[in-house]
Amino acid sequence: MSRPLLGASASEIGIDRDDREPIQSQIARQVRALVLTGRLKPQTRLPSTRALSEELSVARATVVEAYEQLLSEGYLETRSGSGTRVAAELPESLLASTPQSTGKQPAPRLAVRREPARPFRSGLVDWENFPHDDWGRLLGRFWRNPPVTLLEHNDPFGWMPLREAIARHLYEWRGISCGDEQVIVTAGGLDAFDLINRAILKPKDRIWFEDPGYPTARRIFGLGGVEVVPVPVDAEGLVIARGRGIAPGAKAAFVTPARQYPTGVTMPLARRLELLDWAADADAIVIEDDYDSEYRYIGRPLPALMSLDKRARVIYTGTFSKVFSPIIRLGYMVVPKALVERFKTERLAHGAPPSLMAQPALAEFMGSGAFAIHIRRMRRIYANRRRALLDALKPGDGKLFTIDASPAGLMLLLRLTGKASDEDAVARLAERGIEALSLSSHYAGRQRAQGLLLSFAGFTDDELKKAARLLMEGLTP
Repeated sequence: MSRPLLGASASEIGIDRDDREPIQSQIARQVRALVLTGRLKPQTRLPSTRALSEELSVARATVVEAYEQLLSEGYLETRSGSGTRVAAELPESLLASTPQSTGKQPAPRLAVRREPARPFRSGLVDWENFPHDDWGRLLGRFWRNPPVTLLEHNDPFGWMPLREAIARHLYEWRGISCGDEQVIVTAGGLDAFDLINRAILKPKDRIWFEDPGYPTARRIFGLGGVEVVPVPVDAEGLVIARGRGIAPGAKAAFVTPARQYPTGVTMPLARRLELLDWAADADAIVIEDDYDSEYRYIGRPLPALMSLDKRARVIYTGTFSKVFSPIIRLGYMVVPKALVERFKTERLAHGAPPSLMAQPALAEFMGSGAFAIHIRRMRRIYANRRRALLDALKPGDGKLFTIDASPAGLMLLLRLTGKASDEDAVARLAERGIEALSLSSHYAGRQRAQGLLLSFAGFTDDELKKAARLLMEGLTP
């Protein structure tokens, strides 16, 4: 079904809920095509995320993610007080993809030429080692002749066998002891953050947020009149003492203790206990985003923050995007027992739960032990790629940058030396076919360190070595 994007006389955008392409990707692809074909002119104002989500009958977090993708690609821009607009100046590489005018309006699905991903694009996984055959068999097994219980499923928290499998996985891998009734299947991290925001926070509430931190999550938690308070991060993660001084009455704190995003530091036990003490004293909730916790290459990971929580102050969130596949669009959260009914009411009141299509197959994959085997295999592969990239970057270490080699995750941080601008570096590297994220763009406060974030998961050793040479050439004065 197509709906007006910018009014009755303007272009339209369509959502196909039967398409395997995620909805946020459909939105981003079609807006991108409308920009490239000239139907959305530079500086055209787009609808707010709330307005477009209501128009398309999708979760607001889905639209936020689509806009964030287009912002990162340079198609859109935001300015304080003027909302989201089509970028005033599009990069030449984007304009080069614009179809030649033939007098006919091209179909949006064919307007954008798809090209191989450029190193070091974030969000990618290794598709060569994905268990395609096993996954296909599981999907076919459940949906060729589905049981009535599956067809009539109406649990707002998701398919119970999957929730049970997630609870077992979290106990074995992260030390979390929870009942399956506390597990909520989500459509990924953004869906979880949106649900937490609506269920826990009210207008004028304050939430501590890591600075630097995850920009998209910061935006979601800032919706609905909630004040996001940037709290500095040091070598041990969120600085609790600074948070107490800046916003002692905050109602929540958002943290990534397993591997802080984007700096990669791990929050030690003493800091974790300090955070839990604050939450109990302030009657606050800690939102633990267990970012990249499965991919730790040196030593054993610390137990999850939630596993230390004896006072029911932690909400835990995770996703299958990095450890399995981003295309299934599934994640999970664990909430304290006292909050289960509140979350159920909120889920029922605002939108449908994530698609059931992949849930029974994933439950079987996890229950059979294949999921744990897949994680261990990918950990070895990614460890080798990380090592290859580190070796390739050694000639520039200490000269052009210093390497923050976090022992976990799928990304390296290069801190630029001197007074180099990371935004300028990102632009120069783009001309060489290198796609990096700037560290400074992850800050909300004025003090912004300069660095580059390089994701290595979706690229071979040879691709990483070649890209490292191009990167160092691009950073050489």
